[in-house]
Amino acid sequence: MGEKDMRERMAEMLKYHRIKADMTVYDVGEKVGKSGKTVDAWEHGRGQPDADMLLKLCSLYGVPSVGAFFGEDKMPITDNENHLLNMFRSLNREGQKAVLDHATALVASGLYKRSGTSNAAV
Repeated sequence: MGEKDMRERMAEMLKYHRIKADMTVYDVGEKVGKSGKTVDAWEHGRGQPDADMLLKLCSLYGVPSVGAFFGEDKMPITDNENHLLNMFRSLNREGQKAVLDHATALVASGLYKRSGTSNAAV
């Protein structure tokens, strides 16, 4: 990814999280000690927050990490997962409960556990 692409991605994500937090550029500026004009410039790629400011913005927006800020903490959905989800949605409540009960039992058994994963409910 080139510098221009990175700057555009940063600007896009700054605006996305601000809007998701239902804040104006002036609200954000006030909370982080910058002007609304500065926040607007960041969102249009005419500047960027430094690392400390990015961490402050993550905190302000309720984003747990810089990776999550850029959407990188999400694992992509595989074709099999998408297919399973579509089948699950086609079932009535009883069928969905049966699938969840069976999946819970499979995970709890540990027999089919992928290495590096936890048994936490998903």
